[in-house]
Amino acid sequence: MYNPDVTVRWRGVMEKCTYCIQRISRARITAEKKNHRIRDGEVVTACQQACPADAIVFGDLNDPKSKVARLKQEPLDYSMLGELNTRPRTTYLAKVTNPNGEMGGLPSHV
Repeated sequence: MYNPDVTVRWRGVMEKCTYCIQRISRARITAEKKNHRIRDGEVVTACQQACPADAIVFGDLNDPKSKVARLKQEPLDYSMLGELNTRPRTTYLAKVTNPNGEMGGLPSHV
């Protein structure tokens, strides 16, 4: 309802996330016109825009300097059913809390 690029569905109808392909396509076309790659922050999906905690990150995994590529290298990165070689596009960062900060390892706020 709040995203004018997406068709409104009947009540109770859900669709699979398209990762805002219309926004990605728009950014790709603009980048091609300007003769450069899509840069970090040029594509902001609807869920990313709506998330106040910046918990959702999208970007170019082929660019090692991008934020999403750096996060993907974290040891806490995992994918659902990744061990079954399903090659999911969505991965997650595990939240680890360490109540005893003197033990070393990961910081207690990660």
